[in-house]
Amino acid sequence: MTFNSLKKGDIIFIDANIFIYNFGAQSVECKELLLRCAKGDLTGYTLTSVLSEVLHRLMIAEAIEKGYITDKSPLKKLRENPEIIKKLTTYIQSVEKIGEMNINVVSLTHELIKKSAKIRQSEGLLTNDSIVVAAVKDLGFSSLVTNDNDFDRIEWLNIYKPSDL
Repeated sequence: MTFNSLKKGDIIFIDANIFIYNFGAQSVECKELLLRCAKGDLTGYTLTSVLSEVLHRLMIAEAIEKGYITDKSPLKKLRENPEIIKKLTTYIQSVEKIGEMNINVVSLTHELIKKSAKIRQSEGLLTNDSIVVAAVKDLGFSSLVTNDNDFDRIEWLNIYKPSDL
């Protein structure tokens, strides 16, 4: 389903890639979806671990964009050059804006991690994805906004994807 299918008042869980496409200006639909959350049209939720993933990926993207590193072994280059990390600021400012988007941030708990292990075994998802599914299920939701096809095999999830990517 596309974002256009979401109605005012819907409750959604937001995956990391939606924030990344927004901050990277890769998707107008992702930007509009987050604006709908900020206005209160949609009730958005995400996880602290999702924010951590967004921070990490935006840090790398900023270092590449500014020409400090290439996209070949970016983590290794950042580890070897901590002075580069000290120069990066945009990724922090971007993630801080999530706090202004009226999005509920759920803490990653030990209990959620335990629940995600069962999901990995039953669905074959990677760790971060299984934690997202565990959180959605634990919250009693069924709607996930993402551009990740791995979630498509979870039958009870209603997946909403941007159509402009």
